[in-house]
Amino acid sequence: MKKLNLKIVAILVGFAMIITQNSVYSQITFSGQYMGRAEMRHGYGTLSDTSQDPGIFVSQRFRLGTEFKYDRIKMNFAIQDVRTWGSVANAAIDTKGLLSVYEANVDLLINKKWNVKIGRQAISYDDDRIFGTLDWAMQGRRHDAAIIKYHDSTWTADAGFAFNQNGESNKLTQYTVNNYKNFQYLWVNKKIGKGNYSFLFLNNGVAYNKLNTSTGVTDSITAYSQTFGLRGEYKGDKFNFAGYAYYQMGNVGAKKLSAYDASAEVGYKPIKGLLFTIGGEILSGTSQIDTANKVNNSFNPLYGTNHRFNGYMDYFYVGNHLNSVGLVDGYLRISYAKNKFIYSLNGHYFNTAADVLNPWETASLTARKSHLGSEIDFTLLYNYCDGVSIQAGYSQFFGTGTLQQLKGSPNSIAVSSNWAYLMLIVRPNTTTKFPKVGLKM
Repeated sequence: MKKLNLKIVAILVGFAMIITQNSVYSQITFSGQYMGRAEMRHGYGTLSDTSQDPGIFVSQRFRLGTEFKYDRIKMNFAIQDVRTWGSVANAAIDTKGLLSVYEANVDLLINKKWNVKIGRQAISYDDDRIFGTLDWAMQGRRHDAAIIKYHDSTWTADAGFAFNQNGESNKLTQYTVNNYKNFQYLWVNKKIGKGNYSFLFLNNGVAYNKLNTSTGVTDSITAYSQTFGLRGEYKGDKFNFAGYAYYQMGNVGAKKLSAYDASAEVGYKPIKGLLFTIGGEILSGTSQIDTANKVNNSFNPLYGTNHRFNGYMDYFYVGNHLNSVGLVDGYLRISYAKNKFIYSLNGHYFNTAADVLNPWETASLTARKSHLGSEIDFTLLYNYCDGVSIQAGYSQFFGTGTLQQLKGSPNSIAVSSNWAYLMLIVRPNTTTKFPKVGLKM
């Protein structure tokens, strides 16, 4: 930890020296943010246990970034401290490695329309469904990648590439980090009047071990899956429309993959500040009854900000519910903005997308889908001043026996689980606008 701190100080001093020597030709800007959140969790992410008392804690993120511009070069560097209050004693040496590099990249300007961004960076497109910054989580999400970028008045296109290893090596080694081995993607966006339309193609490679039965040696294998689809939205004076459809194919481990994700919603604004949105999403899943099926039909949203979708209590696709029976999510959102306040009420009704086999059934019984539960999310936001906001929320989840089975929690309380939080967000000198964090409105 001490060595890391010294390295960071050295980098910042180096930036200062460059600025001093090249003050006429260079420009540097600083940005910072603080996000602190107090939470009460009683069934967050999974159904609460009958003998479980609520968890209560405070976590925070402090991020400091700098952008250095010189001629046709732009360099970005950001560090962040992520911690839970009290995880290190007040008089102890902090050796838990809570300080890390969030961003470290260079942006090379080729001309007015083309540039290349290389290094550690956040990647976010559209509504964050497949690629997102995961800004709700204290650590966020970042990638070590190279992106070729094109933009003009109506077209934007990015081609991204990543290749990961555990570290430097003189021989071939198996990649063992819980991460993708490599990816290549193309994202194209076109703006037409009040409409915004995108295409995404992602070739995603994940490493795994496979035993070679003929030699008895474990081989290093990279399985590739392809995700591609379209997204469109239209924002009018009274009505909003949004929808997307993605398909996944290729391989997950040793199994073939065939899955999809589709969503559509419509919003209506009867008066200024009031918005009603009704919609639904279906993420395909793998049947528990059709055991003869050798194909994985479970869609994976991969690197999105999944907290924004399918309920704020994160029961689905936030480090869980992968390679499962999928999800059908019908939802209604109501939001009202007045002065510096935003009030939001969301309701979700969840069902499985594939057939479920309950413990008291056999595979010979009629295949059926099942209800998983419902959720209500209430959120209140207050814009204290430019760059500073306060956000509070309360959520209630009403689960079913089927969800108990899927979560593997027979002692859980299927009827209700709840979660509440209070959050302070400080973002001076950034382009992130209120109320970005944690909401889909």
